[in-house]
Amino acid sequence: MFTFETVSKLRKLQTPFYYYDLDVLNETCRKIKENADQYGFKVHYAVKANANPRLLRLISSYGFGADCVSGNEITRSISEGFSPEGIVFAGVGKSDFEIETALRNNIYCFNCESVPEIEVINDLAGKAGKIAN
Repeated sequence: MFTFETVSKLRKLQTPFYYYDLDVLNETCRKIKENADQYGFKVHYAVKANANPRLLRLISSYGFGADCVSGNEITRSISEGFSPEGIVFAGVGKSDFEIETALRNNIYCFNCESVPEIEVINDLAGKAGKIAN
């Protein structure tokens, strides 16, 4: 909750800056988890929306998965507590390095844009002795 004191402090900061109300985020995550669990839904947070480490740690603590669009997002998600088994890699134009990062970390699955992309992933997975989901 914003108080006069909080607003006064914020006015002294140079812009831009980001203010996150962690109480609101916790309550939002709690409600999402409660409702998703009730129906057996799997929730994935879109890391591209905000990859702030503190926020990712909080969101991952609820057991949500991560929807990633780059190899860096996969690495960041894992380092901030998301289980690789809950990571979906949906980026377009995936580089070989990003695909290898995903394979090395045994993510849940790749969302593919084309048959040629599936062939590249399959080839890289074969070279790594893996089967890509």
